Amino acid sequence: MKSKATKAKEVWVVNPVLGKTRFPISSPLPFVDWRNNNPTPIPGKKTFSRFVTDCTRCKSCEIICALFKEKVNNPNFSRIHILTNENEWIEGKSERIVERKICRQCPENPECMQACPVEGALYRDSKTGAVVVNDELCIRCRSCVKACPYEALWYNEEANKILKCDLCGGKPQCVIWCPVECLKYEKYP
Repeated sequence: MKSKATKAKEVWVVNPVLGKTRFPISSPLPFVDWRNNNPTPIPGKKTFSRFVTDCTRCKSCEIICALFKEKVNNPNFSRIHILTNENEWIEGKSERIVERKICRQCPENPECMQACPVEGALYRDSKTGAVVVNDELCIRCRSCVKACPYEALWYNEEANKILKCDLCGGKPQCVIWCPVECLKYEKYP
């Protein structure tokens, strides 16, 4: 049976804040001084380029999420994942050095909810607009994991459940604890 999507009054999401970093990353592109944005080639050497985000890849968000949600100090239990793409970025295959895998709380009728065969196993929180997994009803078929275009849901074998951001009931700990404030809690655009 297909799950029915309920429309939330407002949808809130955790969004990355884009900007420049204080830590230039090696790349074959010209050096861009983040203070004045002037490209300066460095002859005969690899040069530096702007980094696309302030994220320092400390993964504090992963640890605090796992601690808050599962009471374990293990990023495998986190609902947010930080991936680094240095090689792909240097080779021009990726636009970002750091990718954050976190639920975007898709408005309307999210693909994960459409794919779920159990009514009520995925539902929308009326307060935050977050799509939430009901562990009691979930049969762990992983249809939602396969359906998500953002790869923002995971099945954790040790916990035997689907892990997905539920916005911590409106107070996302990843946003609160990020040391460089590169995550922001805001209404869906």
